[in-house]
Amino acid sequence: MDTFTAAISNLLVEIYYDVLRLEELALKKDTKTNLSINEMHLIEIVGYADEEGVTISDLADRLHISRPSTTEAVNKLKRKGFVTKKKCEKDGRVVRVYLPAEGKKIFAYHKYYHRNMVKALCSEFTEEEQAIMVRAIGKLNDYFKRSVGEKS
Repeated sequence: MDTFTAAISNLLVEIYYDVLRLEELALKKDTKTNLSINEMHLIEIVGYADEEGVTISDLADRLHISRPSTTEAVNKLKRKGFVTKKKCEKDGRVVRVYLPAEGKKIFAYHKYYHRNMVKALCSEFTEEEQAIMVRAIGKLNDYFKRSVGEKS
């Protein structure tokens, strides 16, 4: 492995775990909740859904986990008061997930946290470096999307 490849490999792994750890630490510190970062990401998906909520199947697809695992995660968050479930009026087999007030507060906090994190990160770079970074991360994102079979 050449020096560039080794450096990129190490950086990608470090960044991935550091971002997750940073988010989870901030979540626990700032909101005093016992949410994991995976639970926060589930809340985030529900938060970005329209007022019709999101189905368990859609959540499972977006989270890339099985439907039974998604149902279990949703039920756990329901017990904690961060999501609600309701059967679809048109098709009783379909369950939709929504955010109650407590879930909306956590979702708003997460968006606020991301915005501030990105703002702080961007302040470290010149405009030229920012433009290069956007292009480079865009290519990285395209590569990963292609690798998992999504369109860029």
